Amino acid sequence: MSKTITPWGRQCKIQMVTLEKSLDDLSEETGYSRTYISSIINGRVVAPLDTIHKISSALEVDTVLHQ
Repeated sequence: MSKTITPWGRQCKIQMVTLEKSLDDLSEETGYSRTYISSIINGRVVAPLDTIHKISSALEVDTVLHQ
């Protein structure tokens, strides 16, 4: 069930460090659970595009990297 992390997921992790945002912060901003966000970023779950947009917006990451 393990998938390889995508360029989008790698950029999300970089932005989390750059913006000093934790999974708790993202959870509060997006309304999704920490575990769900982590699973999406790490490529374990394929999320709907609107979810990707919401996380991308919170982290200032280009959604083009997700495709």
